Amino acid sequence: MKYNATYRILPLTLLTALLVPDSAWAEAVDYGSLQSLFGEPVTTSATGTPQRVSDVPANMTIITADEIRQSGSRSIPEILSRVPGLDILQTGENSFDVGVRGYQQAFQPRLLVLVDGRQVFLDDYSRTIWSNIPVNIDDIRQIEVVKGASSALFGSNAAGGVINIVTYSPVYDKNNVANGTFGTQQSWTGDATATAKLAEQSGIKFSAGGTNANEFHTDPRPADFQTYNPTSRYAVESSVFQITPSLQANTELTYSESWANPGQVAFETDSEDATTYSIRGGLSWQSPIGLISNNNYINHTFSHAFGNGFKSDSTTQLIVSQVADQFKIGTDNFFRIALEYRNKTYWGTDTVQVFPQSPYFEQNVYSVSGSWLKQFNDKLSWTNAIRIDHQDSEQTGTLFADAFETNADYSHVINAFSANSGLVYKATDVDTLRATYGRGVQIPGLIQEGLTDTIVGPAPNVFFDVEGNPALKPTVVTNYELGYDRVIPSLFSTAKFSVYYEMNQDVAGFDAGSFLRTVGSNTYIVLQSVNVGNSQGLGGEFELKGSHNGFRWDGSYSYARVIDTSGVESAVGYEGSAPQHHVRLLGGYTIGPWELDANAQYLSSTNMLRVTGLAGGFAPTYTDGYVSFGGRVGYAVNSNVTVAVSGIDLTRGTLQESPYPAIERQVFLSLTGRF
Repeated sequence: MKYNATYRILPLTLLTALLVPDSAWAEAVDYGSLQSLFGEPVTTSATGTPQRVSDVPANMTIITADEIRQSGSRSIPEILSRVPGLDILQTGENSFDVGVRGYQQAFQPRLLVLVDGRQVFLDDYSRTIWSNIPVNIDDIRQIEVVKGASSALFGSNAAGGVINIVTYSPVYDKNNVANGTFGTQQSWTGDATATAKLAEQSGIKFSAGGTNANEFHTDPRPADFQTYNPTSRYAVESSVFQITPSLQANTELTYSESWANPGQVAFETDSEDATTYSIRGGLSWQSPIGLISNNNYINHTFSHAFGNGFKSDSTTQLIVSQVADQFKIGTDNFFRIALEYRNKTYWGTDTVQVFPQSPYFEQNVYSVSGSWLKQFNDKLSWTNAIRIDHQDSEQTGTLFADAFETNADYSHVINAFSANSGLVYKATDVDTLRATYGRGVQIPGLIQEGLTDTIVGPAPNVFFDVEGNPALKPTVVTNYELGYDRVIPSLFSTAKFSVYYEMNQDVAGFDAGSFLRTVGSNTYIVLQSVNVGNSQGLGGEFELKGSHNGFRWDGSYSYARVIDTSGVESAVGYEGSAPQHHVRLLGGYTIGPWELDANAQYLSSTNMLRVTGLAGGFAPTYTDGYVSFGGRVGYAVNSNVTVAVSGIDLTRGTLQESPYPAIERQVFLSLTGRF
């Protein structure tokens, strides 16, 4: 039941009380000082220990605040489109999905998305509602992108990669900023962040904003259902308090709401509004036995979705409690051990469907993980991590009258093991080699395992019956990768190469297990997620990036080939979902108060699954390759105020990027003030 989560969270809370006399979460990190010290972006998210991005035992790209500004975009997925190996699927003005290395679809389940370490990935379908992320673009210090299976380092949802959005600290950064942006599609965006220093090593930060726009006017298909004009609102409060020299407390409150027309698992578009509340708090204590941290948060999301013939109201809730200890043995062995409890619940409140039903499904996940970073010398380091997840599931609530299953049929257990290993060798001052292995686990979402919902079908006495599948296995992703980075002083650049091979076992296909059954005079078209087979991916990326005398450049090429077994090809269609070839050219120049930036991208053709008609059904749909152009011109009026003009897809009015509705040209005028 819903109240059980309170009692299940007590063991970790009590353990924290024993380990931490006054009870903390994540120690505030002074990224600015560390970046100045190391001369390149720094992260703590992979191992818990501050590392230069070139030392991380994973394929990580860090997008800096300067690069975010120079992109001219107010959209996180559009900013991510500049990263080699990422695939962006846009299905509406503010509706996006982000795939990794050829694995692309609407409701992307393979990519874990975090904001300052808090999961914003939603466990209902296993997806991210990008327009519902409560963050001010101008308050982002950096975006960390990890490609490849990373479950042991980041969590069980990181089967294909991780996006961690790191915002400015209320302690170490004074970020007071406001932005207003107006553009085509009658769009406007307003954001503001204010930071206040409360005392030494203590501070508080407030952010709020929102956007309005008209949806693209390009033609949807008959089965598409688009009624909302895109809108979003958010508000965030975060604070850090230094209680004693060794004890730090953290709190955060967030609210976000969005209206969008996203792509769906049935390869169509529907309309959805989503509202999320979250509360987080914890402590970090520099104890005699290491840095002990406790992180606790609750995400509560209400979703109202509707399309052709259905409406659905549902609530998804996530409760997380984590305890970790980071410590050092000797001078070159760094360890982190952690315990985690997750309570995930989904309940439906369908009042407009044909049968009385109110399903309630709950998953409890107990996890233990550990990592060991061995620094052999100043050239060679080796990181190993393991994670074990134990999940038990339970269905309660009201199922529809003709259901074959009972609540007890959905009670089951999943045990999952994930691992990561990374060897980093700095052969010279300019040469770094990296070899990594990852075993990631994609645990089925709440709807895949437990939802039972019956809605109106295509004819009288014919109904769609969406059922969870308690026999569904996790998808296991195994990734092998080699990387080589070389600093080229004569070109003022760094070149990065990587090649990888990836195997996906037991891929889950939404609605892939369809069959008919008859009860009395009623016929039910049963739709159920099943494991449909395996898929393998291989490819690589090359990037040359640098700057000199006001000029900056970033050129990259990525190749991703996906090979599906027949079941995956027909039910999910990863093999044709993303371009095999992707070329990105970014360039800019700063002179005095002016910033001039331009970008061009070439993407080869795709053959993505797409709905074929009102009665459902889908088939591969070919889309030609294309070239797109964008740019930004910024002018600093003074040290505090900047005005900029930016644009996307500037060379044509509409661009058919995928079989979903075409994307329109967008042009924006923005005014940003920093105080």
